[in-house]
Amino acid sequence: MSPRRTLLCGLLVFTVLFWLGNRPAKAQDRGDAVPRVSPNATVSQTIGITDVRITYGRPGVEGRTIFSNDGLVPFGEVWRTGANEATTISFSTPVHIEGDSLAAGTYSVFTIPGRDTWTIIFNNTAEQWGAYNYDSSQDALRVEVEPETAAPREMLSFSFHHVTDTSANVHLHWSETRVPFEITVNTREILRSRANDAVATADDWRQPLQYVGYALQNEILLEDALDWINRSIEIEEHFTNLRMKANVLAALGQHNAAVETAKTALDRAESMEDSPDGVEELRTQVKNWTSQM
Repeated sequence: MSPRRTLLCGLLVFTVLFWLGNRPAKAQDRGDAVPRVSPNATVSQTIGITDVRITYGRPGVEGRTIFSNDGLVPFGEVWRTGANEATTISFSTPVHIEGDSLAAGTYSVFTIPGRDTWTIIFNNTAEQWGAYNYDSSQDALRVEVEPETAAPREMLSFSFHHVTDTSANVHLHWSETRVPFEITVNTREILRSRANDAVATADDWRQPLQYVGYALQNEILLEDALDWINRSIEIEEHFTNLRMKANVLAALGQHNAAVETAKTALDRAESMEDSPDGVEELRTQVKNWTSQM
């Protein structure tokens, strides 16, 4: 082979290898042809009725110094917060991060590590390779958090902790550093909006019941729950929705109305061939509500 042809072949091989190693995430097959040095991972969590999903590459420590002025991830510089493609996080509803609002959607996650403070960046450009094309003008939100010293962790991880119906803490953990940030959601308002839409178009009396049941269990949105259960009864009256209405009225302190509705429910139960569940419990509740009238 001539020297010229050898040089051209070498350049071609170099170009292909460079392209394979640096092409954007959206151009890559999600099933990689060979194992990645830093494998991909996904972790997700539902907070109330909000789905949160984090996708990231998991580099290892491999004996290196990670976070320091002259480490693998230098202090004060924008980091992709993982390996390979930029880490992404998605929210199915609007959320608050450390108290600041963020719209529903998918964002790339960048960080600026520091000894005492980290900046966590949520960027509108979700699909990008690393931080090479990071554009701060596309930032949707930046928050400041404090890192913590933690037990050594070989591979980078994201995890959810202290999960409730309205909040969760996310921990970024790698080497001996853990960086927490809080996600909060207004589950009550999200639920109210979804329930109002669902109940307004309901054509089955059972559809509103799940919303009414949640409101009763958590003692929230009771005025709304009364509207929802009335819609269920409007569609078709049953012992079950009458009983639930009685409970909503009692929770609102309207014991006279609760007793009257409960009596209607019990009359309905007596006319049924098979006695429904909850009859005896409702009779006991009627006695309790009557004593409070």
